[in-house]
Order: sequence, then C-alpha cells, then structure tokens
Amino acid sequence: MASSVNSDYNNDINGWPDIIRQLENIAKAGFTHIQWIHDWQGEYMYGRSEMYFIRNCLRDLGLTCHTLHATEGGMRAVRYGDGTGEFRNRYRLLTDIRKDYTSAVEFIRLAGVDLIRNRIDLSSLIGASAMVLHMQLPWKMFEESGDGKKEYYSQVYKSLDELKEYSKNAGVKIAFENLICTPARHMEECFDQLFDRYDSDYIGFCYDTGHATLQCRDNYYYFAEKYLDRLLVCHLQDTDSISDELAGDDWEVLKHDRHRVPFSGVVNWDKVASLIAKSPVDLPADFEVGIYAPTPEEEFELLVDCRKKAEQFNGMVLSYRQK
Repeated sequence: MASSVNSDYNNDINGWPDIIRQLENIAKAGFTHIQWIHDWQGEYMYGRSEMYFIRNCLRDLGLTCHTLHATEGGMRAVRYGDGTGEFRNRYRLLTDIRKDYTSAVEFIRLAGVDLIRNRIDLSSLIGASAMVLHMQLPWKMFEESGDGKKEYYSQVYKSLDELKEYSKNAGVKIAFENLICTPARHMEECFDQLFDRYDSDYIGFCYDTGHATLQCRDNYYYFAEKYLDRLLVCHLQDTDSISDELAGDDWEVLKHDRHRVPFSGVVNWDKVASLIAKSPVDLPADFEVGIYAPTPEEEFELLVDCRKKAEQFNGMVLSYRQK
C-alpha cells in the first residue's frame, strides 16, 4: 500500500544533513512517497545542482515525490517579545518582502513570479505533478477598502496569467490551500474567483484538514465538499480544533495547528476518505505531520506508526473508490 508524508516531518531546518536524515528515515520507515515541503516559506531559490541532488537522493532511497509545497515569498507570521504574534499581512500589503507574486510593486511581483517558476522547475525535475501555494490575504484591508481588493486581485491575476503557460508546459498544476487566520468567507471568495477564471488543468485546491478544523468550525469539510472537483492535493493532519473565544487570536490559532498524525483528533477520517474518493486526487494522499520524540529511536517508532496510519487511510479511500 502506497503512503506519503511531508519531507520535513521532524522540523523546518533546511540544512542538507538534516534534510537527508529525514528522507532516510522516511524511506526506512516504509513510506513510498513524499511531499517536498522544505523552504515552504521565505525567498530561497533552488539552484539546478540542488534540484538534481534532490532527484538523485530520492531515486537512491526509492522514494517518489508526489507533490511539492511552494512558497509565496517572505515571512508572513511574526512573533512579538511578549509571546503573542499575528499574520501581519492581514491589515496591509507588506513592504519588506522582496519576492511576492501579489505585490503592487511591479519588480517585486515579477520577482515573486520568478520564485514560483523556480518551484515549478523543481517540481518538474523531481517528479511532482502538483504544487501547493499559499495566498495570505490582506483581508482587513479588503474590509476597509474596495479599491484595495480590486488592485490586489489584479496583481494576482497578472502573475497567474504569466505563469499559466510555463506551468502547463512543465506538467505541474498549482493548488491553493485553505489557510488559518483568514476568515473562511474571504478564502471562499478567493477560491471562487480563481476557479472561475482558471481551468482545472492549471489551478486546483489543496485541502488541509487541520486548517479546516480551526477555520470552518461549523463544518470542517465545507471547502472539501464545495471544491471537490478541484481537489488536487491533501494536507492530512489532525487537531483538537479551537474554541470560538480563542479563534480570533492568530497566535493561539497557530499553536492549535498541531499537525498531529490522523486518527488522533476531531477529524472524521471516514468522511474525509469518502470525499477524497470522489475527487481527482491521485493517491497516495499526503500526510502533513509533525513527529517529535526525546530520542531518535522513539522518533522512528512514531514515524513507522504514521506510515501505518497513512496506509490505513489510503486503503479507506480505495475501498470507497471501488464501491
């Protein structure tokens, strides 16, 4: 049974020795696939030599790259000295990000397009047929200024229009993810516009189950149900959700985004399996989890258990598809 897990299951440190250690553990634990997720935020540009190194490393370990997590550029979340934090771009367009495909500053927007092209190149070379992309919306600005929203989406569409042919020629689709710390109504408006403007051979949806428990507390499955025909990629993880009282605090939401192994929280995995079975998702569906333990031996045991859960879940999806 095939199974897939995020390449950074143990940390977001991007040094090559630590990346290789995690990949070796993933292969040894019996996973067949990965989502390449290192450098999922920031402005790092992969060199061609690194791309070939990743491809060869995966081949040597017998791993297949199923999907990839691209970056929108910059660091959107900030932590303050008093222990609080926020997604700072909710109120405004950020001026300290040098590569941003949504930027109103043209040369910064173009640099953001180059950053996405870099990830399309990496996806194509290491075999990923779809890549996930964030769009952290300046939603407070939208609520205060209709003109600001129009300009923002104009820049987004300009970037996506420029990337369309490049992406299709590379055979790599782009999947936009449901995000925490952005009200569901603003994400829904974003998805509706994207999916109306671009065809499913180019733009699709990434469903993060954990984010859904924090963002769509009345119905964790709302986005998956509405955009089922656009569902290309999954980030499967579990949480305990969050109370309504804490849901307006960005840092509390981030802390509740646990990325636990499925079957350990509030998500109904039978329902998720039945939905994915009806979608275009190419199995295995990707787990996106954090696995930590006091010793390397205990970490590896947890990783093996995660692989068994991934096999269990993909078996559930196959059973529904056979019906």
